[in-house]
Amino acid sequence: MKTKPKTAAVKTAVFIVFFLYAVSLIYPFLWMTLNALKTKAEFFGSVFKLPEKAQWKNVSDAFFNFRVTVGAGETARDINMAQMFLTSVLLTSAVTFAEVFLSACTAYTVCFYKFPFRRAMYAVVIFALVVPLVGTLPAMYKFMKDVSLLNTIPGILFLYANGLGFSFLLLFGSFKSLSWSYAEAASIDGAGHFRTFFQIMLPLSAPAVTATAIVAAIGYWNDYATPVVFLERYPTLAVGVNTLIIKMKYENNYPLMFSCMIIAVVPIVAFFACFQKVIMKNMVAGGLKG
Repeated sequence: MKTKPKTAAVKTAVFIVFFLYAVSLIYPFLWMTLNALKTKAEFFGSVFKLPEKAQWKNVSDAFFNFRVTVGAGETARDINMAQMFLTSVLLTSAVTFAEVFLSACTAYTVCFYKFPFRRAMYAVVIFALVVPLVGTLPAMYKFMKDVSLLNTIPGILFLYANGLGFSFLLLFGSFKSLSWSYAEAASIDGAGHFRTFFQIMLPLSAPAVTATAIVAAIGYWNDYATPVVFLERYPTLAVGVNTLIIKMKYENNYPLMFSCMIIAVVPIVAFFACFQKVIMKNMVAGGLKG
C-alpha cells in the first residue's frame, strides 16, 4: 500500500521539527566541548574554530588543580574538583536511595491504609510544592545548627529525604493505579504487610520507582542552593562550578570553566544513557497475566 502524499509530507515535517530540536540540544554540548579543549588565545580568537591541538590538560587541571576554599582562619582548607566530584557521587547516591525508599513507603501507606489525617498528609505535600517556602530557610538553618546537623551528611539527608516531596506524588500515583487484589492474594498465601510491600507491590511499581530515582538523582546532582547553605564545609560539584563561573568574571579562563562544566554534565548524560532502555522496558511491563 502506497503512502499518501499528505501523510508523507506530515511525516517529513515532523521529522524535520524533531531533528532541529535534537540539534538544538546537542549543539551547546558540542560547542562547550570544543572550546574546553582550546587555549585561552584560541578561544578569544574564535569560538567556532576547531582547536589546533586538543588541550586535554584543561580537563585534568579542572579536575585536580581548580580549588575552592572553605572555612576561614585556621579551619580554612582547599578542596579540588575531584573531591567535590566524589562528594556529589556519594551524596547523590545516598540521598536518592533514602528519598525514593521513604517516599515509596509513605506513598504506599497513604494510598492503601486508612488512618487519621491521611488526606491531610497529601494536602500538606501539595501545599509545600505549590507555595514557596524560601522564607523558612532562616528558621531551618537555626534548627540545623541547634541540633548539630549543620555541615554534616546526616543533616543533608534529613533535609532531602523526607518522604513527602515530589517523589511521593509520583509514587502515590503509581500505587494508586495498582489493584489491591495483588495484596489480597498475597495475604491469602500468608504474606504479611512488609512482605506484601517488598515482594509484591514495590516490584510492580518498578517503572515508577526507576523513573523517580533517575529524576531525583539528576535533581540532587544539580542542586546548588541546599549544599551551599547547609553543607558549606563539603562543597558539591554544582557549588564548585558555580564558584568557578563567578571567578571567570575576573580571570577570563573560559576553557577551564567549560572543562569543569563537562565534568559536571558527562556523568548525568552517561547515567541517563545507561538507564533509558531499562525505563522503556519497565514501562511496557504488565502486572496481570491472562
